Amino acid sequence: MMRINEFFRDTKPFGQLVGLCFFILLGFVFGIGLQLLLQANDLPQGPTLNLCSAAVMQILTFLLPTVLFSTIYYGSVGAYLKVDLRGRSWLMGGVAIVAFVLMLPANDWLTYWNANWNLGAWGDTLRHNSQLLQQTTDMMLSQDTVPYFLLQLLVVALVPAICEECFFRGALQQTLLRWVRNPHVAIIATSVIFSLAHGDILGFCPRLLLGLMLGYMFHYSGSILVNICAHFFNNAAVVVLYFLFHHNYITTPPTEPLLLPWFTTVLCTVGAMLIFVQYFTKNVQKDA
Repeated sequence: MMRINEFFRDTKPFGQLVGLCFFILLGFVFGIGLQLLLQANDLPQGPTLNLCSAAVMQILTFLLPTVLFSTIYYGSVGAYLKVDLRGRSWLMGGVAIVAFVLMLPANDWLTYWNANWNLGAWGDTLRHNSQLLQQTTDMMLSQDTVPYFLLQLLVVALVPAICEECFFRGALQQTLLRWVRNPHVAIIATSVIFSLAHGDILGFCPRLLLGLMLGYMFHYSGSILVNICAHFFNNAAVVVLYFLFHHNYITTPPTEPLLLPWFTTVLCTVGAMLIFVQYFTKNVQKDA
């Protein structure tokens, strides 16, 4: 019996891209349908239901299309997504987290600058949309008990890290790379789509920076595990800050950017770049 990927194995990269778009549209429709079904059953609304609904939406919208895509076109999910659980990947994941920590000051300044864009006639509408998205996040992270904290880490940090990295870097970036044959173009295009997919123009630039870092990390490390580690840390940091804020361990709201002095920001950014060059680009060149 012929395996399904043998029928699709000669599909051109552009055709694969069309197929990927179809799969994500299919997953999105399934997710919206499930949400409408839950609303029709008049289930009690609350943080737990919102968290569970968000997790299911992530799985249906990003992970399911990626699994279908990699299975149909390549016959193997793990090999196509470059799931590497060896010690080297975990080590590089730790290095990626350090680089992310050092980039936080620059990211805060970028967040502050982006949030204060003058958007003219569209400004009020876009700011209102940004506030609604922030209110949704606040509601999901409003509970301060330990069980809810663990659930928040799972749903807000781990599930998106796995689902979004598998789709954006594992499927979309690799498919674009096969089409345009230029890693920089593929990484930049994927990062722009990644940022736009979050639906917040006033947070576009910091998410674009996040996407670029993740894109180059995947390109040089060749392991989706590195990306998942870095993405998980980025999301988990927000969950932890909310938890600490609700328990009065910190007084600054998690939504407020911490604007460090410019020289500190520059030093941290240079440090992050040196770490990236040393442990990603040079390391890959040596391995090659």
